Amino acid sequence: MNKTEYLNRLSNELGHMPYGDVKDIIQSIEEHFDEGVAEGRSEEEIAQSLGDPKELAAEFKDGAKFNQIMKKRKKMADSFKGPDGRGRIFVILFNAFLGIECWLILLAAIVAAFMFLAADAGIVGLLIASMIMGKITEFLVPSIFLVLTLICVGIFLVVLLILGIKYYAKGLKSYIRWNKHVWNYGLGEE
Repeated sequence: MNKTEYLNRLSNELGHMPYGDVKDIIQSIEEHFDEGVAEGRSEEEIAQSLGDPKELAAEFKDGAKFNQIMKKRKKMADSFKGPDGRGRIFVILFNAFLGIECWLILLAAIVAAFMFLAADAGIVGLLIASMIMGKITEFLVPSIFLVLTLICVGIFLVVLLILGIKYYAKGLKSYIRWNKHVWNYGLGEE
C-alpha cells in the first residue's frame, strides 16, 4: 500500500481521537515516509515496516508516542531474519500434510450440517403434509412429537451453522495471515 492509502487507513482508525492528536500523528507518519523515500526506500516498504494501520492506531490510542512505537517496530524488524528457506518449507509441508486437511474437514462438517438441515426440513414437511391430508391417523401423537423434535433440531442446527460459518471464516483468515507471516518473515530467530 502506498503513502496515501496508508495515511487514509490510519486516519480512519484514529477516528475517535481528538483532531489535534490525529493531525500530529499523521504529520509524524508523513515525515517518516518522506525520510524513507529520501533514503531510497519505496512507499510500500515503508508502509510494511510500519505494520498494519489498525495495530498502529491501537498503539497510539494506548498513549504511545511515535518515537516509542518506531523503536519497538525496529526491534521487532531486527528480530526477524527475513524470508528464509526454513519458513517457506515449513509452510508448504505443514499445509500439505496437516493444515489444509483440517480446514477441509471443518468445511465438510459445515456442508454435512447443511445437508442434515435440508433433510430435516424435508421430513418435517412430509410429516406435516401427511397430517394435513389425514394419512397419519393412528400415529398422530408420535408424529406431532417427531415434528416438534425435528423443528427444535433444525433451529439448533441453524444456530450452529451460523456460528460455525462465522468462526470458520475468522479462523481461516487468521490461519492465512499466519501462513503469510511465516512465509514472508521466516521462523524467527534460531
